Amino acid sequence: MSFEDAIRQIIKEENEKHLKDIERLLESHGYNEIPRFLKVPEAAEILRIGRTATYELCQQSEVNGFPCIKEGNKIRIPYNALMNWIEQQTSKAI
Repeated sequence: MSFEDAIRQIIKEENEKHLKDIERLLESHGYNEIPRFLKVPEAAEILRIGRTATYELCQQSEVNGFPCIKEGNKIRIPYNALMNWIEQQTSKAI
């Protein structure tokens, strides 16, 4: 196994672990299926960062590509877009 393959395997295992954590988190909030949109505190839990940091990601979304929809003073984060964004950030880190 090459070094690159080893790194890909580690990332795959970490992503699977995070998906299980997300499923547990969603179940603990009473979701039977994955919601289409998340509130900032829910996204913060998935990202394992604070709410303030998540709000900052939303404020800088035009620069960092963070997926969020702003309607007035409401912010919603599309679940699938968030997962894609996380995947993109992970691939940039390699």
